[in-house]
Amino acid sequence: MKNLFYRLLIYLDSANETDTNYNIAWYMAHHLSAVANMGISKLARECFVSPATISRFCRALGYENYAHLKQECAYFSSSKRKFNNLIDVPLDMMKNDPQRCSEYYSLQVSEGVKQLSQYLDWNVIDAVLRQIHDSENVSFFGIHFSQSAALHFQTDLLMLGKFTTAYMETERLIECAKRMDENSLAIVISVSGNLLNSGQKILTYIKKSNAKVVFITNNPQLDLGIPIDYKIIIGTKDNIRIGKHNLLTTMELMALRYYSMYYTKDENGEIE
Repeated sequence: MKNLFYRLLIYLDSANETDTNYNIAWYMAHHLSAVANMGISKLARECFVSPATISRFCRALGYENYAHLKQECAYFSSSKRKFNNLIDVPLDMMKNDPQRCSEYYSLQVSEGVKQLSQYLDWNVIDAVLRQIHDSENVSFFGIHFSQSAALHFQTDLLMLGKFTTAYMETERLIECAKRMDENSLAIVISVSGNLLNSGQKILTYIKKSNAKVVFITNNPQLDLGIPIDYKIIIGTKDNIRIGKHNLLTTMELMALRYYSMYYTKDENGEIE
């Protein structure tokens, strides 16, 4: 269900307010429960567009059709749990003693990051960094926090003179995957496996492209259904809920390693 919220917010944060699709996204963000019981014609009237425009908008968000999107709205509408507790702490503890809850969760995060060095294979990471350096077309593919972490890494790489892409919108990710070829490098990030549920089109096009594929995950058993050239493991499926912290730490370490590999000091101690 979080996929829908994420996609709507990405669209609203990046689209022009005069865009027709912006108005549809705005309406849905404010009336998700109502949309769960609306036919496509009703929603089209509410947004002053045609049903065909609604269908195109659904595909732009990464859904097969309106029925697919409406199904997620219906799930939210019927669920008693409007909030998905993505951190492993008891809700009662946060309600009754937030200070203790902070200590409890911080300890989990620190223990998870402390164990990260046991999982990282720097021979594999160095090979990936060489591929990033040498490939002309490098793109990141992920959803939710995974793509946000990719953007963080992308920014560091650009500061080091390496341009990559890490689109946030599903439609642009699909188009990017379509354009890849055997000379491209696809870096697929899925901490827990959500990409399998909402990124099948992306994975299908990556597979067709014959691009080299890097897979970064917190779940070593996760099978994307596509050939993988390099796999970077950042944890185990038992600590999925703190995997995002391991991912961000890994991105920062990889950026620093890239810096150390491709930037050297001259005789005056200045970076060349």
